Amino acid sequence: MNDALMNILAHLPPDAARTVGIWVAAVLTCAILSYILGENPAFRFAQYLFVGVAAGYAASLAWTSVLWPRLRLLWADPSTYWYYGLFFLLGVLLLSRGVKSISLLGNLPLGVLFGVGAALALGGALTGSLIPQMRASVASLSPARSGAGSGGWAGWVDALLLVIGTIAVLSAFHFTRLGQGWFNALWSRVFKVLGGLGRGLIMVTFGAILAGAAYSFLALLYSRLSFLVNDWLRLGQ
Repeated sequence: MNDALMNILAHLPPDAARTVGIWVAAVLTCAILSYILGENPAFRFAQYLFVGVAAGYAASLAWTSVLWPRLRLLWADPSTYWYYGLFFLLGVLLLSRGVKSISLLGNLPLGVLFGVGAALALGGALTGSLIPQMRASVASLSPARSGAGSGGWAGWVDALLLVIGTIAVLSAFHFTRLGQGWFNALWSRVFKVLGGLGRGLIMVTFGAILAGAAYSFLALLYSRLSFLVNDWLRLGQ
């Protein structure tokens, strides 16, 4: 049996693997694109295949790159890497959620998981988004700080627009009522104008994000259609 298989493989053309790969990719691409006609068995097969391969790859990667190396370290030097044993114990306790009689044991790892996840999310939002945005919005409005010439004035205009846009967007979330007196009335009208400008800037931002997502989708669709036409059907050659 092995000799017959080796004989068949020996007589295959050199680019047989590439040809088979192109056909498999083309069939799966057509199966995914068939969703345009509605949900069908071909699309469901490609969907389940993608989920299964992704899950298998993630499990294999977690074992080979995360679990197994740490198990080897824990086994080789338990006194140094004892904390890995604690982590593995929490992971085993997490599996107890699937057994009703001992499901309470899974509350401890779940608490640790949610607590650490919330702390990382909050810390990442502060250090990765909020604080850098606050630093970027603090800009000098002095033309001398931007340099001489037209480039310096362009930098000053950019800084001015950044400050005005930041104040306007923050004003969009500031709600006031019309108070008594001319100063309170003027203050409320200023915030109303700035809030309208801020809401306009927010809509422009959302529109740009949506346009970027649509562009990415169209670029991906173009790449798959180009693959079908050029690599599979070879109509462009």
